[in-house]
Amino acid sequence: MPADVRADASAAPDTAAVGAPRITGRDLLTAGIYAALVVGLALSGVSNSGFLGEGPQWSRGVSVALLLAACASLCWRRSRPLVPFVVAGPLATAEIIGGGQISAYFLLFEALFVPVMHGSRRVARTCTVIAIAAAVTAMLAALLGGLPGPAVFLVAMIAGLMASTPLLWGWEVRHHREARGAAERLADLEHELAESRAAQAVEAERRSIAHDLHDVIAGHLSAVALHSSLAASLADREARESSLTASRSSAQAALRDLRSMIGVLADEGAGTLPSATLDWPSLAARLRARDPSARVEIAPALIDPARVGPAVQAAALRIGAEAVTNAVRHGRAPIRLTAGIREGAVRIELVNARDGAEALGAGMGRAALAHRALAVGGTARSGPVPDADADGSPGWRVEAVLPLRGLGESSGGSADEAPRTEMIGR
Repeated sequence: MPADVRADASAAPDTAAVGAPRITGRDLLTAGIYAALVVGLALSGVSNSGFLGEGPQWSRGVSVALLLAACASLCWRRSRPLVPFVVAGPLATAEIIGGGQISAYFLLFEALFVPVMHGSRRVARTCTVIAIAAAVTAMLAALLGGLPGPAVFLVAMIAGLMASTPLLWGWEVRHHREARGAAERLADLEHELAESRAAQAVEAERRSIAHDLHDVIAGHLSAVALHSSLAASLADREARESSLTASRSSAQAALRDLRSMIGVLADEGAGTLPSATLDWPSLAARLRARDPSARVEIAPALIDPARVGPAVQAAALRIGAEAVTNAVRHGRAPIRLTAGIREGAVRIELVNARDGAEALGAGMGRAALAHRALAVGGTARSGPVPDADADGSPGWRVEAVLPLRGLGESSGGSADEAPRTEMIGR
């Protein structure tokens, strides 16, 4: 019986891999235990008669020397499992046939068990085939050798048991060990996958917060910069005071929205845009502050939950906010914003003129447009146009097409409604 079968059951697979120690303390202990067993049984006088004659074919000293040599080979049982198989296996078999020491059976068991348990899969299979072939050969030799029936039966029983028991036990333990190793590797992969998903979720939340801050605050700060610059260039006191008042109102709105978002984050609630200042009328007011003659056409159906899903409403509002912010910050008159339902989809378009010398942007704002639209299954794009006004001045166009219902939302009414002049925020 193996001295450390329980430890083997929990050992890592293929301990004979590169870098494994040649001889471990556990292997020395195992070899010492078997050596003590050999000496103890030899001194006790317990033995059998062997299979070659009426008694042992050699002396007890020779038997002990053979078996101690077999015990010495067990020092490499874990790092070089073929050594016990090649050394202890034949020596123990020879002692069983001609010597008669009982301890030879234990050493033969260990010699067959070790390569299956500690060897590579190729070594384990090869040793299994050799052991089975040797057992079959012993049975045939007993039959063809003219031994009496009881002797043939005894040879068959011993050969079958000594070959099958350690091999079956070794393969069973090996399979359990490999199954546990596979389960541990799968658990490690699942842990890595969970960490990756958590990191992606954190990254998505970080970008969502950045987009929300950009959507909410950037428009107000753009208005502050616009009105403060205008106030500095106005000579009329009343007009200057009016511009400064508008700048102060925009700054207060930005501060109020920022506090609202900080409150949402502090309460661990869902990140939603503050509703006090970000709506279609406020966006229309921002455009008219930049261009008093701006054409703004926003269909009331955009805020009708029976016509447009809540997720699409929020995405459309955020896309509109980003487009208006860019127009106020970088554009100039004329400005035209249309938003409504046409051809079974929500369509938003904002066109404004711009200075031809101004560099084209490619920052967070344009990425936010595509992100907002993609989140609900729509598309958005922005880019320069050659003729934004009647004079053929260069301009900038933002276009977005969104489904009436976002991903996973149930469908409602879908009748088309074109933008009207009596629009929201007019």
